[in-house]
Amino acid sequence: MSNISITTLEIFPPEIFLEIFSYMNGYDNYKSFYGLNHRLSTLILTYGMKYIDLSKITVNESRKMISTINCSHVNNLILSDEYYDEQIDRILDNSCFPLKSMVSLNALTLDSIGLYTMYTIAHQHFQLDNLKTLIISFRSDLCVEKVSTMYRGILYSFCSRFKSLKYLYLSASKDKEIICRNRRVSLNDSLLSTNVSSTLQRLFLRHIRINDIENILSRFPKLQYLNANIRLNEHITDYPLSLSLIACHLSLRLCSLELLFNLLKHCPNLEKLTLSFTPINYNELDSYKWKYLIEKCLLKLKQFTLYIIPFDYEMDIAQASIEDDFLKNQFWLDRKIKIRIIDGESINNNNIEPKIMIKFSI
Repeated sequence: MSNISITTLEIFPPEIFLEIFSYMNGYDNYKSFYGLNHRLSTLILTYGMKYIDLSKITVNESRKMISTINCSHVNNLILSDEYYDEQIDRILDNSCFPLKSMVSLNALTLDSIGLYTMYTIAHQHFQLDNLKTLIISFRSDLCVEKVSTMYRGILYSFCSRFKSLKYLYLSASKDKEIICRNRRVSLNDSLLSTNVSSTLQRLFLRHIRINDIENILSRFPKLQYLNANIRLNEHITDYPLSLSLIACHLSLRLCSLELLFNLLKHCPNLEKLTLSFTPINYNELDSYKWKYLIEKCLLKLKQFTLYIIPFDYEMDIAQASIEDDFLKNQFWLDRKIKIRIIDGESINNNNIEPKIMIKFSI
């Protein structure tokens, strides 16, 4: 009888399992290894549950796992209502509320949530002292009023509640439609007393058009990066000074350079600026006006990208005008600008409209 060497999974050292666990969803670790033997079960509960994605897991299966594991080891949690209706509500209700015990939670993602879900979360007075990243996407079928209410509640209430929050991403829809089109989104009286967040550094507002950029700048003085679709108020000329802001990606529709100037002159430390800009007329595409804006407001600017969205059926006219103007201006020639037409989808999924790109890097 020949000697046959049999290697079993149990002989591997703990380091091998830790490496395997680091590439897997905690739920998959739990289903694959928990209960096989005492050693593997201990490793799973201690090291295999740092990242848990329950977005495609039934509520019953999720609750079963949560009731078994040690939630204090979870660093990253993903929940969703997209595949199983009201999954988030049913997991986070009072009878089974794991967030209270997730004391090490650094990142929380809530996907496809609705108004009732937000109500549930807002009235659960949990404290996540170590939460640094919060990602929330709203259901795409919500009406404008509901999205506006939830957006304000999260932005100005949650940021003051979570004292360590540095990264906040809010998305109003997964499709390419901006839900808050042509609607004013601003603070109401009940939110004016909200405390300033001294920790938030990166803010992404996707498909949410806002009309109170001045409140964002004042509420988040440590903000370093802002990505938002904004509407500037012609009656506001004095914005809060934003010395920490070093990078911006802003979308502006039918905006004048004067209004943009009023905003950017209060952001003197910007190093990277990306603008999606629809001018009110072609006078706003004057290369000398844009040169003046950069020289007066943005002396530290190292990277500048301007996406110009022309009026309907006037792409050729706009392109010819821009090339003829900018390529004769020494300021732009010194920066070796690139001018080309972008189809939209290949550059920015938020906006599929054709656009003209003007870009330079120092």
